[in-house]
Amino acid sequence: MTERSQRLDEPSVGAVLGPLGAEVMRVLWAGGDTALTSLIDQLSSKRRAPAYTTVTTILTRLRERGLVERSRVGREAVYRATVSEVELVEASSGRAVDDLIARYGASAMRHFAERLADVDPELQRQLIALSESRGRPGKAVD
Repeated sequence: MTERSQRLDEPSVGAVLGPLGAEVMRVLWAGGDTALTSLIDQLSSKRRAPAYTTVTTILTRLRERGLVERSRVGREAVYRATVSEVELVEASSGRAVDDLIARYGASAMRHFAERLADVDPELQRQLIALSESRGRPGKAVD
């Protein structure tokens, strides 16, 4: 699978980080190191201007989760993403699957297996190749 095909759509990113958190990360993913004032300006151009304190609270929470880093350039705070969007997708989806299996056990696994039978054969091949590239042998679902 390519990085582009693994990309989350906007509602999914928002489900993981919240709507403003998702917008903040998208700005950082697109721009690399970004000064706080520039970040707020970019967010303001996309929606109603968020309050400075709201943005700093979101950034603090993202830092606590290890998703962004802060540095200083002079007196300006500069932020950058520490994970790519694909890495965030991988970690979040892995946790979601682990949670489902922990809660529902064999029933969750049965539902996953049933859904795999409906997956396009080309996507099945891509998933098997991805699994094998990570050292996990795979077999197509018939």
